[in-house]
Amino acid sequence: MPITTYPLDCGELHILDLDADEYGNFIALMNNMEVWWNSMQLTLPYQFNYAWIRELDAERFLIIGEQVGNPDTGHIFDYTGRKLLSFNAGEYIEDVLVQANRIVVAYFDQAAGERSPTGDGIAVFDFEGQQVFGYVSGGHGFILACYCICKQDNDSVLAYTYTGFPLQELRLTDYRLTQQPTPVDFKGSYALTSDRDNVIFYSSYEDHYSFFWWNRKDRMQRFGHFKLGPRGKLAARIRGIGAGKFLVYDLHSFSIVDAMEMLREEGFHKK
Repeated sequence: MPITTYPLDCGELHILDLDADEYGNFIALMNNMEVWWNSMQLTLPYQFNYAWIRELDAERFLIIGEQVGNPDTGHIFDYTGRKLLSFNAGEYIEDVLVQANRIVVAYFDQAAGERSPTGDGIAVFDFEGQQVFGYVSGGHGFILACYCICKQDNDSVLAYTYTGFPLQELRLTDYRLTQQPTPVDFKGSYALTSDRDNVIFYSSYEDHYSFFWWNRKDRMQRFGHFKLGPRGKLAARIRGIGAGKFLVYDLHSFSIVDAMEMLREEGFHKK
């Protein structure tokens, strides 16, 4: 099946943010500041107005968000709930991912023109909270907004940026950056995932519920129909997690959507 759903038995609580891999292993931040993962739960003695949560490794996790009384937005904890450090991860954040022992933060358009890291469009930090790459501050050009990012292979990330909507590929081992133009068919997409040379985008300005497969060369195929629902603070959210899959979550559950399998089920075969 191309969609696997995992309900969380959270009663009157709801999910503020959640990250998961393709196998259903997850970490979630609940609205009462409990951190849930597959086998355990803990309560944080902190309050966040908004937040993203990501696993760093087997010993630490990351929360990026606005904490009452703290100007820093990045916070690293161990799995006892002890805060190890805080750092400036910026504001106006679109998404966060962890790849190749790096923290990658993407920013939306209100960040443009601000100081680094907020105004960088894409910023990269190490696990000590030190910024090691900034797209704008590093002289790579200007990003008004990063619409979406995802993991690529083991050491790179893909980003879909505005204006112009090129596909940017950033290698995190040496910060080599390449970009290529994209077809107009999925212009305005706000989620993407990849599987080797396959890139799949979700939604566009003109078609809100389709997926778009692109071989990064000369072929593009629209497929599927996945109605996510209205966008908003408490609405379902979608982002790519690699291996041709998307993570979708709402207030009480999350799903893994295998877009490549959906493409195969529709009978499409690459030439």
